[in-house]
Amino acid sequence: MKINPNRAKSLKEKNRLLAKLLFEFKKALDNNWNPNETKIDVTPVYESEITVQEAFQQFEAHKLSSPYSIFYKRQLSSVSNQFLNFLSDKEKVSTIKNLNPFSAERFLNQFKGTPTQYMNKRRALGVFMAEFVRKKYIPVNYAKSAPRLKTKATLHKTYTKEQLTALLNHLKATNYELYLCCLISYGCLLRPHHEIRFLKKKHFNQDYTQISLSGFENKSARIRVVGVPEYVRKDLIERLTKISNPDANIFSLTVEPYNEYYFSLNWTRARPALLADGLLQPDQTIYSFRHTAAVDVYTRTKDLHIVQQLMGHSTMVVTLKYLRGLGEINIEQLKDVLPMLEI
Repeated sequence: MKINPNRAKSLKEKNRLLAKLLFEFKKALDNNWNPNETKIDVTPVYESEITVQEAFQQFEAHKLSSPYSIFYKRQLSSVSNQFLNFLSDKEKVSTIKNLNPFSAERFLNQFKGTPTQYMNKRRALGVFMAEFVRKKYIPVNYAKSAPRLKTKATLHKTYTKEQLTALLNHLKATNYELYLCCLISYGCLLRPHHEIRFLKKKHFNQDYTQISLSGFENKSARIRVVGVPEYVRKDLIERLTKISNPDANIFSLTVEPYNEYYFSLNWTRARPALLADGLLQPDQTIYSFRHTAAVDVYTRTKDLHIVQQLMGHSTMVVTLKYLRGLGEINIEQLKDVLPMLEI
């Protein structure tokens, strides 16, 4: 088959071709292909003949090989398996171009009991359908054609200065690693679970005033360099100077980071006491530290572009979601950026 990853001109294209090669290799093995046989009879599946099952599995393999978060990959993998299991055997082996336009809506109707779950499934299935539209397998995104359900937005309510000080002091005395995570999230505007959890000594410069992440180490998939404020550096420097291995994680102190639920579990355990002591409000989360930082930066600069760059957001629309809890932002103030946002 003419799949040549090493001839790709970009890393993104190389990863796409590697995923395709892996898919075809597994499929050939399933069809009893033996690499030791001199005569190989493996008929390639041309794009026009690809089945529904093959289309979903191929695109899933591509996404799983890309630098997305574990949670996002898990969502896509889950909805792909669920949708294929929902279809009949006949539907799965039919060509993708013959996919029933109403199959997506029938599948999503199973989850209408909880609007949030329904919309999450609709969004994830829409990722696959959008790719099929791009490849001209199907005329429109069938998932987007399914009705939307209104969900209650979860707002990571920001902290006041007094709350921030009291909460961080409490965490520092009771759970130092969780304290460091929250402090870095606020001071360096990094994401707790997908950036801070993976921090190693080598990510810091020599005097620990700067953190550098490659495109594979942050959600935006671009090289990201952030400054370390002095109040954050003071709490980090003692720990970092004791780590000799540059590949050691700053929390686990080994080359392996803590599992993806480590900080979430620590926060969940601490939350009841924090609520009881009045240090936390119900809508405030571990992500509220990052949201608070975004609001603080905007309050001082009144510049959305600066906030976007510091937060590492792909678009300014995402930045606006972070600032939705700030009452002073209104349409009149955003009139200069509205054409950029295309709304």
